[in-house]
Amino acid sequence: MFHKLRAIHKWIGLFACLFLVIISATGFFLAIKGSVGWMRPPSEKGGEIASFADVVPVDVAAQSAFGAGIAELKSYDDIDRFEYHADKNIYKIHSAKGYHEVQVDGASGEVLSTGKRADQFMEDIHDLSIFADFAHAWILPVVAICLFLLGLTGVIMYFVPVARRWKYRKTQQTQKSA
Repeated sequence: MFHKLRAIHKWIGLFACLFLVIISATGFFLAIKGSVGWMRPPSEKGGEIASFADVVPVDVAAQSAFGAGIAELKSYDDIDRFEYHADKNIYKIHSAKGYHEVQVDGASGEVLSTGKRADQFMEDIHDLSIFADFAHAWILPVVAICLFLLGLTGVIMYFVPVARRWKYRKTQQTQKSA
């Protein structure tokens, strides 16, 4: 029984470790992304406003981002995500391709900064979507199942001999006392 279990454990581990190395390395970078500046551009501070009615419209912020000179960000179809950060009064516009970010002042509509978002790139590698759409939808769940089986077979391989030794010692003690 253990020979088959060890073989299953070995091959599942070999398959899963390829993905685990990728997932763990990118997970580390995603965990520290707020601490390192090269992972994502630091947030600028926008101008002061008296109320939210003074915030420039979304269309003005988008037009400013389109004029920032980024080849991958020229139209609404090029936008992946559009965020407004009220605490800093800035818009963050993320491009769908190229991992660019444009920060626009919520008070004036001027571009405050442009930069690359390495954290988005790391996230795409982390969830396997950078390889293909089916990788995220199908391979990632298979890796999760493999990890479950790896844990299960590892626990069985550890505890069965422990239980056998315990049972053997118990029978030896009962035989000595009889």
